[in-house]
Amino acid sequence: MNTEIKCPHQQPRLQFGAKIPIVREMQVALNKQLGQLDTMSKFPLYIPVTGFFGEETHNAVKYLQCLAFLKIDGIVGKQTWAYLCYGAGSLPHLRFGCSDRLVATVQGLLSSHGYYTGVIDGIFGIQTAEAIRTFQVQSHLIVDGMITESTWMNLSKLKTHTYNCSNRIFGNSLNTD
Repeated sequence: MNTEIKCPHQQPRLQFGAKIPIVREMQVALNKQLGQLDTMSKFPLYIPVTGFFGEETHNAVKYLQCLAFLKIDGIVGKQTWAYLCYGAGSLPHLRFGCSDRLVATVQGLLSSHGYYTGVIDGIFGIQTAEAIRTFQVQSHLIVDGMITESTWMNLSKLKTHTYNCSNRIFGNSLNTD
């Protein structure tokens, strides 16, 4: 499940309006990662590799950020570059005892699929670990109750997550039927 791709040595902060050579490399990496994550659309999002960080690239970056559980700001900074280069392997490992916004996000996603019935409080407790284990069993993953690379990838591909990200970024204009 290695989603690591070749990335540039320099990874400057990129945002809307940028027109420098490294934007092309970022767009190539963006297309590759979107191809890995956007499995629900009939035609996964692909942006032209132009070297210009225009509206289409900006929206694609936000879509990737949403799918990958990153801060959605449309800016290719440190965390987005890490995901572009290393995929879900760049995301934190979450386990029993952790607490943060990512835990709450995962709890909400698991709840929407019936895996989790507890309070969405951002605390990785017994119920969250059990929900992750059940999800891992049904996804044919190693069952350890932790969220690591393979679990992140499978969570990213849940239909409601993809649909919610599409709706949030594109107003549901991506064809996910």
